[in-house]
Amino acid sequence: MTRLKTLLQPKQVVVVRESNDLLTVVWGSVLCRAYIFLLDNPEPLMSFADEYIRDWDYYGKYVIAGLTTSDLDSFCRTTKGRKTQHIIGLVKHSESVDEWRVYVNQVYARQRVTFVSTWQRSKFTRTPSFFPDKISNLQGVTLNVANFEFPPAVMFRRRHDGGLVRYGRDVEVVRALSAVRNFTVNFVDVPPGELWGERLPNGSWNGLVGMLGKDEADLGIGNLFITSLLGRRDFQHFSDPFDQSVNCVIFKVPPPVPRWQAPLWPFTEHTWLALAVGLLLSGPVLYCLARYSAQSLGKTSYVESLVTSYLQATAIHLRVPFVREPNTNTSRVAVAFLWLYAMVLGVSYSSNLTAFLTVTRQPRTIETFRDLHASGLSIVALGPYFGNLMKSSTNIYLKDMYERFIPLSSDPMSWVTKGRAGYISSNHYAEYTVAQVNSGKHTPLVRTMKECTWPFSVGIAYQSNSPLKPKFDQVINKIVESGLVHIWFQNSLRVVKQGRSKQEERESEQVVAETSNKIMSLSIDHMQGIFYILGLSYIFIFIVFLIEILSHRE
Repeated sequence: MTRLKTLLQPKQVVVVRESNDLLTVVWGSVLCRAYIFLLDNPEPLMSFADEYIRDWDYYGKYVIAGLTTSDLDSFCRTTKGRKTQHIIGLVKHSESVDEWRVYVNQVYARQRVTFVSTWQRSKFTRTPSFFPDKISNLQGVTLNVANFEFPPAVMFRRRHDGGLVRYGRDVEVVRALSAVRNFTVNFVDVPPGELWGERLPNGSWNGLVGMLGKDEADLGIGNLFITSLLGRRDFQHFSDPFDQSVNCVIFKVPPPVPRWQAPLWPFTEHTWLALAVGLLLSGPVLYCLARYSAQSLGKTSYVESLVTSYLQATAIHLRVPFVREPNTNTSRVAVAFLWLYAMVLGVSYSSNLTAFLTVTRQPRTIETFRDLHASGLSIVALGPYFGNLMKSSTNIYLKDMYERFIPLSSDPMSWVTKGRAGYISSNHYAEYTVAQVNSGKHTPLVRTMKECTWPFSVGIAYQSNSPLKPKFDQVINKIVESGLVHIWFQNSLRVVKQGRSKQEERESEQVVAETSNKIMSLSIDHMQGIFYILGLSYIFIFIVFLIEILSHRE
């Protein structure tokens, strides 16, 4: 201690009698990351090792003198000890006064400490590297990776022998890490329905976050958003991001507008209204002009009644010749302009009708959160995470829709395909799901809303204060720079698209070829609207006929 106090380097000397005294230590100082423990009583340090998790420099270098070999092994298995990469233990030899045995901790190995040298007669019998890099090469140790099926990040496929094959973007990232850092991957399934995890009333977590916090897994994957929401960083830390994502809503595409409405499609509602007003006004205008212009010239009007005038106006609108010829200049000019007006309307309607008869018209769909709010649909998601974001959102529509939010543990797409809800998820998952559901279908069943929200970075989860992070992040950054993440994602989508049978592909190509190379004949399906009109007209004529007969009898 006297020698330490004379050193010129920045230092702090703390006398420890109980574990609380260690709270006065400056952990993680930028000036010094070295720590020396001279122990007379190991109990304060051993107690401190499983308490006050944040009060420790996990990336510092530690020299501990005064523990037995058994105590040193136990310390390296504590919450702090197993996450500290550099620990040297000095154990006094029981049979020699000036002999100390030097041990170095092993990260993730079954044997937590290894003998490396002896301090005797004021020198080491051999001088190995006491603070070697223990993460760059993990020597084949097994790391547990918590995961659950969440395409396209993590996908499952059963082999013929019943074995489970995992693949997907996040799985490929972990396999690349294992190849570079030389460890064996052991995939551990998250308990069914728990997914990423949820904070429990007692402050702990279940799911993936809980497995990391309870040392049941070393890594976690599953399209993990890098966030500290609800204090999860006390149980898990994140790697540098290897992908970016926004969150979008998947919803069921409304059914096509019935083809019997096709005769109405060429004009909008306002155009039809203007046309009806024009037709109603044309009859009285023709009748008045023909009658008063004929009277002024001493002639008889060529239209005997208002009904006759309406018949002529209707004939002009339908571009049908009328047998009666106007007998005054005023009437002739009026009829000429009506013909011009009707010609433009008729040509526009007929040309546009031809186009609409050959296409399937989709109704207006949901594009924004305002549209989604007005639709009245419920909002579903896997777990409560998105509900918490909606509750605290500054978007008034999202915040209000929190009352319609339903957290699910599985099968959210069944709600979507039945038209009961919109499913909010990352755009990568949405793209994958839409490709899967719509595969082999000529008309899409589901689609993704154009407006998205909540941009996030995606990474791998470590245990909190994991020693793996610095070296693993180096590999992840190189993976990102190489563009491999995008390739792995596209490969996942390709697996989905390959699920379509060759027959479906041939049928699709045949339909496209027939549509593009041949003139399409109008089927009864295309023309059903006009036949509906014909049927309705028969019913209307029959009603008028009955009215005439009954009124004549009276």
